[in-house]
Amino acid sequence: MLTVRKLGNPVSYYTMMKLRTAAGLALLLFMATMIGGPVRVSHAQDDGGVTLASLAGKFAARGSGSLTLCFNAGHTALQDCATAPLVVPYNFARLEQETRDAAGNSCGVPTVTSAPVAGTTFPAGVSTGTIVGTTTSFDPTTGRGTIGVNGYHGGTCIGAVFDSTGATLTNTATFTFLVSDSGNRIEFINTSASYITSAFSVAGSVKGLVLSETFIRQGTQN
Repeated sequence: MLTVRKLGNPVSYYTMMKLRTAAGLALLLFMATMIGGPVRVSHAQDDGGVTLASLAGKFAARGSGSLTLCFNAGHTALQDCATAPLVVPYNFARLEQETRDAAGNSCGVPTVTSAPVAGTTFPAGVSTGTIVGTTTSFDPTTGRGTIGVNGYHGGTCIGAVFDSTGATLTNTATFTFLVSDSGNRIEFINTSASYITSAFSVAGSVKGLVLSETFIRQGTQN
């Protein structure tokens, strides 16, 4: 029988969050997401339209959301939600810095804090990762688009380019985005997310992800 664990009592639960979701929560992607967080977007443009190339540059983001993590009976490891006996809902908040290029590619580094929805006596978990995004569609007349995101444990961003040295893919996600303020503000919301079994993640162990995030351009537009 499935049990919903509302209280984060066991120390193992906090340890699990740090070990297993270091790549998970932060990379949705987290992402971005993003987490991820990657691409560009806009509410209906009132300034003649924004091109994908004009969205190149550095952005800072702030977002929040919720998800469900599934654990084994001992609450010591993540498990596919299809068979997991323990289900724990989480809230999380994230900050991210991201760089985008003229082709719609992006690379960002998010920091995520998370805790069970019902609260816990332990400190909130903190995780980081790397979010790599590729724009899959963009309408410059409306500022609306979609982006595909990969989340990694490890790796580094060199501008909008991802250096995969030492990186492990942990999750993939898609987002819809809208651009406003002449390309200086981007809002996005996740539309799908999937985790991959690796040393840092377990396929099927994360469900019900809801993430919205706002990106603001840093500095002046080129």
